[in-house]
Formats: sequence, C-alpha cells, structure tokens
Amino acid sequence: MASPSSSDHLFSHAIDYMHHLDGIIGKLTDAQYTHESQALPGSTIGKHVRHVLDHFSLLYANIARIAEPSDSQHPLGPVDYSHRERNPATESTVLGGQASIKQMISTSKLVRKQVIETPTFITIVDVMPRGAQASFLSTVDRELWFCIHHMVHHNAIIASLMFELGLDPPTEFAYAPSTIKLAHDHE
Repeated sequence: MASPSSSDHLFSHAIDYMHHLDGIIGKLTDAQYTHESQALPGSTIGKHVRHVLDHFSLLYANIARIAEPSDSQHPLGPVDYSHRERNPATESTVLGGQASIKQMISTSKLVRKQVIETPTFITIVDVMPRGAQASFLSTVDRELWFCIHHMVHHNAIIASLMFELGLDPPTEFAYAPSTIKLAHDHE
C-alpha cells in the first residue's frame, strides 16, 4: 500500500487540477461552454467537465464508506465507472460547472482525511470492449491516480475544443505532468 504521504500528494494534485479547471472555465461564456464541437460531434466543454467530475464522484462515494464500521478484510466498492449519475447542471452553464467543481474540491478535502488514515483496497467494475463487464481489485491511491490522469486527458480535449472556438488555453493545461517535466528538463 502507498504511504499516507503518497495519498496526500495525490489529493493535493487532484485539488490543484480542479482549481485550475475552475479558473479555465470561469473565463468562458455559457455559449462557449456548451458549444457543440465540429471535430467531436456531441462534445462540449461542459460535458467533459461533467464527465471528469463523475469519475471522482464515483470513487469518493465508495471511499466515504471507510468511515463506516466494516470488516477490513473486504475491499470497498464496487466502483462501476460505466454507471455514472450524470448531473446536467454541471454541463449546462459555467456557473453550474464551477459549483460542481467547488463541491468536488470540498469533497476531496473531506475524503482525503479518511484515506490518509485508512489506506484500503477497492473493487472496480467497468465495461470492456465488446460489452463484457470486468471486475478487479485495485487500491484507492491507484484509482485516485486514474481519476487525475483521466482529468488530464479530458483537459487536453477541453483545450482542443477551446482552440476550435478561437480561444487560447494555457499551454500546460493540456499536458500530463511527465510531459511538462520532460519539457522543462530539456530547456
């Protein structure tokens, strides 16, 4: 299991990315936030914000159960990433997106304390290619890392959607930390 400092570090990164996303979308109009992409039909910045937060929400709902009395021999979960409760308010307006981000930041801070005190295993369920459902064991830290990495991926898509609108997102917004580090190392 990862040390508590690893969990704390992951939560710090998640919260930082959420603050950054909040600032980015705060500069958009509702029309820009909900503009349907020509390159990715059906895709909007708002839908990507909602999608990212859905994953954190699913994970956090299961982590919150750590505080409940349970048999520590059994993993938490299952977290089923294919069954997300979509919040239309998050994707419909900039203010709705920002409110959801702020709520997720607050939830991150609450859940962070539980994870740091009780690192644990979690069962993950997802749909694989051809529709098969798979279940596997993971750790809370590993799944938090996945949610952060997933967010970075969607930030890149959001940046592309912003370019499509003629906007100029911050350069580092769309890159993984390892890519940014590599670029700085070569300067």
